[in-house]
Amino acid sequence: MSDFTLAVGTHDPHGFSAQGEAEAIVYAVGYIEARHAGELTDRPQEVVTLMGRNGLVTRPSERIDEFVKRVPGEHPGIDPSRFQPGDANTPDCNGD
Repeated sequence: MSDFTLAVGTHDPHGFSAQGEAEAIVYAVGYIEARHAGELTDRPQEVVTLMGRNGLVTRPSERIDEFVKRVPGEHPGIDPSRFQPGDANTPDCNGD
C-alpha cells in the first residue's frame, strides 16, 4: 500500500511509500525531474498533485515548475544539502 500519491498532468498517478512528508517531497521532486523533464521545460503549467497521509502536500492546482522550486526550500523537514549543486531546487538556481 502506498503512503503518498503523485499525479502530474494527465499521467497516471504514481503511488509510493516514504518515512515522512519531507522524504516524500524529496522523492517526488526527483521523480518529476527524472520522469517528467519534458513537462518542466515544455509545459511548466502542468498541474502536479502530491497527496499524503494527512492530505494535500502541494497547493491546489500548483504548477509543476512552482512545486519543484518552492517546496524543497520551504519545508522545515528538508535538509537543502540533499539537493546537488546546480539542481533546479537549490536557492542559487531558482532565484530565491
